[in-house]
Amino acid sequence: MNSTARTPEQKPPFSVFLAATVVIFFLSLSAADSVGFVPDYIDGDSSASESVANSEDVALSSLPQLNGDTPPAVSGVAPERIEIPVIDMDLPVQNIESTDIQVLYENLKNGPIRYVDSARLGEDGNVLIFGHSSRLPVVRNQMYKAFNKISELKEGDTISVSGGGHAYLYRVVSVEQKDIKDPTAVIDLGKEGKRLTLVTCDTLTGETARFVLTATYVGTI
Repeated sequence: MNSTARTPEQKPPFSVFLAATVVIFFLSLSAADSVGFVPDYIDGDSSASESVANSEDVALSSLPQLNGDTPPAVSGVAPERIEIPVIDMDLPVQNIESTDIQVLYENLKNGPIRYVDSARLGEDGNVLIFGHSSRLPVVRNQMYKAFNKISELKEGDTISVSGGGHAYLYRVVSVEQKDIKDPTAVIDLGKEGKRLTLVTCDTLTGETARFVLTATYVGTI
């Protein structure tokens, strides 16, 4: 009896298995993608999908807050300090509960004063602050020179008046020369808008001359 020698079964080469695996992988991936199971990335890149990245529109509501941690204005705050960086001024502000001329004059020796009937910080109306000026070459009390450089301020310069942990910013509108003998020389204390007025002597012009600075409210920090 002749017997036929059996040869070992010949296996397909490895490259065939590899090719089949790749084909099956991509077929599975395509099927999963068609039902939404495949994420926008498969290579570890967590960036947004191309469709989002190429979008030509974005809603403003999708953007972060752009005003930082700016606190809201608080109304009815007494001013504690006035700072004007452009003229290197940084002074305390007094809140004297009197309109008596002699009382005010005496307290001006300690620094600028907010006029009691004017607005407080954050309120609608005019915050009126006045202080001494002196052109004498030597003064023992520097508060007599508190507002010496007010007349040097220009439109657009910034003034900061702080109180209650907030800084209220104002922008200079004008600096005018007035005379107390002029019956029209008045300070408006009406409640329209938020404003700041600074008043001081114009000692180079005369005893009754004044500098009057007006500024508008910008914001609170």
